[in-house]
Amino acid sequence: MIAVTSAMVVPSLSSVSQGSVGDEAKRLRLVMSFALEEAQLSGMPLRWLASQDGWRFESWVETKKGTSWQPFSEPPLEPYQLPDGVVISNVEQAGSFSFEALMKQNSDKKVDVRDEQAAVIGMALLLPDGTTSQSNVTLTDETQTETSVVLIRPGPAGIRLKKAEEL
Repeated sequence: MIAVTSAMVVPSLSSVSQGSVGDEAKRLRLVMSFALEEAQLSGMPLRWLASQDGWRFESWVETKKGTSWQPFSEPPLEPYQLPDGVVISNVEQAGSFSFEALMKQNSDKKVDVRDEQAAVIGMALLLPDGTTSQSNVTLTDETQTETSVVLIRPGPAGIRLKKAEEL
């Protein structure tokens, strides 16, 4: 199933041109949808970390030293750098849900909780049961004349772009 999903999503990611805020918002929506499917199919939680100039995905994995977040390095979930002129200006989150705190409560194993770098401005959790943490991700150009918002919602609302009349 992963191969079939990848075959459908990965070509569509390369067809999204780089440059405009709208194009980058579409790219983020597609990649987030793929990551949510990956979390469901693999049974492993994923998290998306945003900085002003891009994003990265990490998977929650068990190692000999305990459990920790491990970054993806392969397409389409490898770290992504936004093109010049496009930034993530805000990640508005619906709460302060901490996956690390949940794992500490539910596990006797050692948990590696790494301090996040100051560059991280927000995150979203993508869980194996198909739910996500709720976030609004705002992408803008440097002059803030063009804006797109990607809505990340748990359940049937899913991951979608905010309509222009909603802005």
